[in-house]
Amino acid sequence: MTKCELILNALKTALEGGLAAKIERNTALPEKIPGGGLLILRDGTPGEPEQSLGGFGGAYCRQDAEIEIYVENGDAAARDAAFDALLQQNSTVLDADPTLGGLAFGLTYVRPEIDTEVVIGGPAIKAGTLIVAIEFEADTALG
Repeated sequence: MTKCELILNALKTALEGGLAAKIERNTALPEKIPGGGLLILRDGTPGEPEQSLGGFGGAYCRQDAEIEIYVENGDAAARDAAFDALLQQNSTVLDADPTLGGLAFGLTYVRPEIDTEVVIGGPAIKAGTLIVAIEFEADTALG
């Protein structure tokens, strides 16, 4: 298993341990969002690896993982409150162990762009994608 895959699995495990929402990885958006919300961890985009001078050591890598956050509720105030609570819980988990058990140098993230989607015949969905930049050293440029 590559270091990047180990890191993404550790991130999913951390989210599962700290959030009441359903956590999935690289899945299609279901037709119905669970009552406690849904987070989908996507592998995201790898950055260009950098080798240390002289070719010694591993490659320094960056992976921009994406955490999609979904909350469904017909009441706008309840939907906003549930989304904000889930976003705060997510931040708490990410800040608790930014090295993911020593696998990474650290991670950074910023508040996501947020959108509300109207569903004909159903409650609206509030969604946002949080980009989490993960810096780590891998044995090879493949992560």
